[in-house]
Amino acid sequence: MSNSETRPLLTFAVCGYNQERFIHEAVEAALAQTYSPLEIVLSDDCSRDRTFEIMSKLAASYSGPHKVVLNRNATNLGIGRHVNRLVELTRGQLLVVAAGDDISLPERTETIYNLWERAGRRTMVMQSGFINIDEEGQLTDAAPARVETGTSVPALKEERTALEDYVRTLQPGMMGCALAYDPKIFSVFGPLPETLIHEDNAVALRALLMGPLGFTDIPLLKRRIHGNNLFSRRHEVVAGREAVMQQEARITRDARNRALMYEAFLADLQVARRKGLIGEDQAGRIETECIRQQRLFSYQMEYADAAITRKLQLLKAARQDQAGPRVIKWMIPRLLPAGLFRSLKVAGNSIRLAVKPSSKMAPRKIT
Repeated sequence: MSNSETRPLLTFAVCGYNQERFIHEAVEAALAQTYSPLEIVLSDDCSRDRTFEIMSKLAASYSGPHKVVLNRNATNLGIGRHVNRLVELTRGQLLVVAAGDDISLPERTETIYNLWERAGRRTMVMQSGFINIDEEGQLTDAAPARVETGTSVPALKEERTALEDYVRTLQPGMMGCALAYDPKIFSVFGPLPETLIHEDNAVALRALLMGPLGFTDIPLLKRRIHGNNLFSRRHEVVAGREAVMQQEARITRDARNRALMYEAFLADLQVARRKGLIGEDQAGRIETECIRQQRLFSYQMEYADAAITRKLQLLKAARQDQAGPRVIKWMIPRLLPAGLFRSLKVAGNSIRLAVKPSSKMAPRKIT
C-alpha cells in the first residue's frame, strides 16, 4: 500500500480577488505541493480583472496527481463569507489556506501535516513561519531554508493562551495567509459572520475554545508586501492631502471592522457556553472584556470627524474604559479640527519623506 493511500485527504485553497498580477505564481505553488492525497481549491471572489481567467487556464492545463476544484463566486462575498464558501468546498481533514498574492513553498502542506500528526491532531489551527517578498518577488528577509518532510521536522509549538488574555491583546498574533485549520471548527461554531474581515482572529478564538494553537517557525510561504495590502495602506507614510484623507478613512473603517470582530467573539462565546466548552463564570469575564473592547473601537469610529465637545467626551470615556496608551496617543492629536489635523499630517509626512525617503516603502513583518 502506498504512503498516499494511508494518509488522509487534505485541502489546499487559494483565495483570489483582483490579483491578476500575482495569481499565476500562487496557483503554480499550490499545484506544486508535495503532499498527497490533496485537493486544490482555486476560488475567486468575483474579481473584476483576469484573476479567475488565469486560475481557469492553469487548472485546465494541469495533469498532476492532485484533484483541482475551481470556484468563482457569483458576487463578491468578502472575506468572512469567502472563507465559509471554502469550508463548504473542503473535503479534506485539514484546510491549508493561501492568499492569491503569496507563494507557498512546495513542502508547505507536507510539513504542516507531519507537525499536525505528530501533535496527535490536537491543534485546531496552525500557523507557519513566512518570509516577506516585495511586489517583484524579491526577498526582503533572509532566504527561507528548505525543509525535510520526514521526521526531522521540529515539533509543533503549542500555545494555550488564556482566553481572557487573547480577547484583550489578540496575542499570539495570527496571520490568515499562513494558517491551516481543522474544518471541525466550523462544525462546532457554524459559519463566520458575513460582515467579518478579521477571520484569522475569529478562527483563533474558536480554536482556543477547543484546545491549543499550533505554531512552527519554519518558513513555508513567501508573503508579498505591496501597495494593496491592508496593512501597507494603513501604515504607509503618505504626504498628499487626498492620500492622508483616505488613510484616515481606512483607520475608521478598521475600527468598525474590529468592533464587528468582537461581535463575532461574543456570538462564539455563546455557542461555547451552550456546548459546555467554557464555564459560566469565565464566559462572563470574557464577554465583559469583549464588550469593553467593542466600546473602545466605537469611540474611534466616531472620533475623527466629531465636534470638539464630543471628542472630549469620547476621550474621557476611553480613559474611563482603561484604553491603552496607544489609543490615547492616537486620539489626542485628533482633538484638532479634522481639516487642520490632516493639513499638519501632510506637512509632517512631507518632512519625514524628505529626510528619510526610503521609509515610505520599508516593509514590516507582522508577528
